[in-house]
Amino acid sequence: MGEGVTVSGDIAASSDIRIDMWSKLGSRVEVGGNAYLGEFVTIDGKLLVEGDLDVGKEVKIRGGFEAKGWIVVRNPVPVIIFLFLYIREMMRLGKGEEIEKAVEELFEDSEDSQDFEGKEPSENIMIIPAGAKISPEVIEVAGEADIGSNCLLIGNIRAQTVETGKNLTLKGSVYSEGKIIIGESSTVHGNLFSKGQVHIGRNSRIFGGIKADSVLMHENARVDGTIKAPSGVSFLREAAEKQILVEVNALGKGIVSKARELPKGVLQDDLIKAPDVAEIVSLIKSSAKAKNGFVPGRKRKTARTQALERTRRFTGARTYRKEKSGD
Repeated sequence: MGEGVTVSGDIAASSDIRIDMWSKLGSRVEVGGNAYLGEFVTIDGKLLVEGDLDVGKEVKIRGGFEAKGWIVVRNPVPVIIFLFLYIREMMRLGKGEEIEKAVEELFEDSEDSQDFEGKEPSENIMIIPAGAKISPEVIEVAGEADIGSNCLLIGNIRAQTVETGKNLTLKGSVYSEGKIIIGESSTVHGNLFSKGQVHIGRNSRIFGGIKADSVLMHENARVDGTIKAPSGVSFLREAAEKQILVEVNALGKGIVSKARELPKGVLQDDLIKAPDVAEIVSLIKSSAKAKNGFVPGRKRKTARTQALERTRRFTGARTYRKEKSGD
């Protein structure tokens, strides 16, 4: 959890939990691993820790706590003074590269790069940004809300933008200043309100209405309520996945590949069959003797011109016969 987070319900973590400074937890907190509490954290209920407990300055646990591991109380003021004196001395000596290297090694957390219980951290860690408010009624975030896959949330969500993964179950409405993206196979038992675009993935269902500037939804998605979108509603259709046995070239002839092999697992009935491929006859005549129709590169002749050409051909042929007979 980031700085200044407020949670009014119970918290249960199967492994470690890290809470930054000025956060307020209003009820019971159970930790299956180690617990790290920042400065000025307040817990109204009881804290149960299976591992080590590391707390900062001015931490208040009003319901008491139980920790089975080590308990460490930190006081960061001397460390900050030491760092200040160290950096000032190194800058005086002109060793800026050594300062940068020392700071990187000091704040490097090798645990963040390791897998968490054998899986990727993004699939197992819940990150609550600074200034967030979580209660059974509302989940409020000042910035962007990015919700992973296979999540179950109860309460309304308020954020600048909201994007969810697959298989989300939300029992509440979503209010956003920007985009709202609902992943595939998700279910929302509430309304969607956005000043931007709402995108609903495949096989998702909204048990409520949608009010946004524009809506883009998959053709298999379903909305039970009213959709109000001044800029319009668009439906996303998937491209055909079936293969075509016959390809048609630019002249309209069907090209059938005899060597075409069907992919593994694809049956002959699953393919699109072309019935009778007929050659398309072009409207442009290719013969110069065509009487009807347009011939490219040939000018249209009048009846008088055609009659003079016939007379010249006839006269020329008769003159040629006379010359032959005179010889």
